[in-house]
Amino acid sequence: MPRWDLWRRELYLWTLTLTGVVAPLAWLLWTPEQAFSVLAGAAIGLCNLHLLGRSAFQMLGASLADLEAAARPRFAPLMALVRWPLAALATATVLWYMAGQPEGLAVGISLAFLGFVIAGIRSAPLDLDEEDL
Repeated sequence: MPRWDLWRRELYLWTLTLTGVVAPLAWLLWTPEQAFSVLAGAAIGLCNLHLLGRSAFQMLGASLADLEAAARPRFAPLMALVRWPLAALATATVLWYMAGQPEGLAVGISLAFLGFVIAGIRSAPLDLDEEDL
């Protein structure tokens, strides 16, 4: 299993690289508002996928006793419930109060998701045997 720091670095690297290519193109081909929407969508998607990846790595790396302790009510389940409304609120804020465009926001979130997928592929072990599957 890949380490969280390697996977996180790949996530940031690919998301920022893809956004760095697409945002200037959106500025040139469409409008500055569209480029801002791409940047805002990538930021929202990157934050959301960072939290999701961190939670997954913590869960997969935890022992059975840690997982049983995590099943008891504490602050972490509250954060899991708050993450989606916060992402929706950030999206609504960009679209309603700022000069954001829905298409650019969708492109930015898609770029973050593409960076998430590439990070997963690049940080996966290369030498898989049949018993590993």
